[in-house]
Amino acid sequence: MEDSSRELLLQPGEADVARGLRALNVAQDYFEVIAAQHPDFLGGTVGTVTLTNNQEWTAFPAGLLRIDRLQFINPDNSLPAWDLVNLRRTGSHAFRRMWPWNLVSAVTSGRPRGYWTNGTRIYWDPRPNSSTETVRFYGLQAAADITAGGTFAYADAVMFPLAVFAVKVIRTGIDDDPSDLTALARELFEPLIATLSNFNRDGARPFDYSHGHTT
Repeated sequence: MEDSSRELLLQPGEADVARGLRALNVAQDYFEVIAAQHPDFLGGTVGTVTLTNNQEWTAFPAGLLRIDRLQFINPDNSLPAWDLVNLRRTGSHAFRRMWPWNLVSAVTSGRPRGYWTNGTRIYWDPRPNSSTETVRFYGLQAAADITAGGTFAYADAVMFPLAVFAVKVIRTGIDDDPSDLTALARELFEPLIATLSNFNRDGARPFDYSHGHTT
């Protein structure tokens, strides 16, 4: 940040440290919002949520910005048993649908096979019938706030774009057009994300056959 703005005093104990950290965390938030729009990018977060017996929903994991996959964990061996199907229509965990989803819903109970989420809660289909089972999530989770003595959560290549954006935040005064910040975020972060997300060029992705069909 001092390389981008020589007037800033950001060494330990200097006057602008607190303001610089606030601006850096605004920059990191902007970066994560844009990163979350790119499937699989920075999808290194792996965690679990514990199901509640006879309750149709579980609280959405704190700070999770993007779900890439949910898997039911077999309680016998703690390994993934199956992928949960994303039921995209609002409230569709509870409605009758075409076969085979009309066989289960939130009014029935069992090990969940599908889910619908509004970003605050995850609703299960069917309703869980045990409080000892878990679902594993994969996705992008917001990093902890940047601190003066903490560890930076991202690759070195992310540092300078965040610093440039943070300096712009500091220089933006009251009543300035915030669209300038949005445009700068896209200009700085989109090429960075494109580079970091295309590191593996080892052939095209193969077809994924996940459903069978008989006549």
